[in-house]
Amino acid sequence: MIPVEEARDRILSRIRALPKEKVGLDEALGRYLAEDIVSDRDIPLWNNSAMDGYAVRSEDTRVQSSKFKVIYDLPAGAIPKGPVGSGEAVRIMTGAPIPPGADAVVMREDTLEAKNKVTILKVIKKGDNIRKKGEDIKKGDVILQRGEHIGPAQIGVLASLQRFSIFCFQRPVVAIISTGDELSEIDEPILPGKIASSNSYTLISLVKAAGGTPLYLGIAKDTKKDLMEIFSAAKRSDLILSSGGVSVGDYDIVKEVMKSESNRMEFWQVEMKPGKPLAFGEIHGIPALGLPGNPVSSMVSFYEFARPAILKMQGAKNLLLPTVTARLKTPLQKKPDRCHYVRGILKREASELAVSPTGAQGSGILSSMSQANCLIVLPKGKTVVKKGETVECKITHASWG
Repeated sequence: MIPVEEARDRILSRIRALPKEKVGLDEALGRYLAEDIVSDRDIPLWNNSAMDGYAVRSEDTRVQSSKFKVIYDLPAGAIPKGPVGSGEAVRIMTGAPIPPGADAVVMREDTLEAKNKVTILKVIKKGDNIRKKGEDIKKGDVILQRGEHIGPAQIGVLASLQRFSIFCFQRPVVAIISTGDELSEIDEPILPGKIASSNSYTLISLVKAAGGTPLYLGIAKDTKKDLMEIFSAAKRSDLILSSGGVSVGDYDIVKEVMKSESNRMEFWQVEMKPGKPLAFGEIHGIPALGLPGNPVSSMVSFYEFARPAILKMQGAKNLLLPTVTARLKTPLQKKPDRCHYVRGILKREASELAVSPTGAQGSGILSSMSQANCLIVLPKGKTVVKKGETVECKITHASWG
């Protein structure tokens, strides 16, 4: 067995970012940038009003209840009709450019309005309620970096620069294969001795959530011939994920396939629970991860090894699950031989984070993963974690707290 960190490092050392491709802005959400984005303009392009109100010369408001002549209205999208002189004001809307001569905007709430006249009720300072040219983005700024994840805010920034297309890393095609004579597809009747292939659809979902494109190749029987045929169909993928067939049973043949012909097995077994029987190597020159067959083991192994590989292929900068520390609400015990991943429920309680296990932690209890929003990490060598101790939690679900 090898440590988790060593296993992940050895996997990632074999993974390279995929080539870039041009992507329309409307298709860029969730992708990873393959270029730095340099602004070709200031944002805002000009000084503009941050409020509905009156554009004036600030020095004219130094007398309380100053009265001004309103010389014209300036809605957003219009250009000033002329400069603002002493004792004059322009009725201005949010976003409209500041007219020449004005250096501040008075909010409408601080005025008394009359026809063609306005009384300013407070003294204001130069620059009040004005958005300065370039205060958001300056021309020449690198505003988004290569490898950055494109979310809604990044889409908005790109739209403000009128970038209708950008270069992103390609999405990896991830072949998904489940193994085992006991498995049935979810649309088939469950005969005696059979179970539904839940791993297939769990992995499809996990690959999509990580930004990959799943290529589901179905269920392989427990024969080397059938498995080799299905693996041959994976030649058009960038990464191969199989579940099952990597333990120590007579029918666990994924390892055997990895060792045959021109294929290669890099390592087998990792110091973790659940997820010990993990195999990594190459099949037809494609990186291949043999995940455990137990549903929870398969998911935990995906989070620790497959997800970082899929993200690296997309050029992502951050490959690991986000982590926080939290106070443990329930004492935990384990053997010291391996790192343990306990399904947990993370909550915010007053000024701190607290976490508790979901309940039974068997590697076949998939419902415990659906209840959990994190994995509590208990390091190798640790045997007892007392109530109230601080533990590391890897967040697996965006909705928590």
